Amino acid sequence: MMGEVPASSDETDEQQAAERRRGRRRRLGQVLLDWSPVLAKLTTIVMQQLS
Repeated sequence: MMGEVPASSDETDEQQAAERRRGRRRRLGQVLLDWSPVLAKLTTIVMQQLS
């Protein structure tokens, strides 16, 4: 720990913003995975109606 400079508030803010973005991406990916069967079925129904 000797000689280390604490992160500036700007660096800390950037790190926290990056972590929030990663968290949102993970949640969005999980939602898409959870809903993929529903979306696939809905797409099938729509395609059947259009053809």
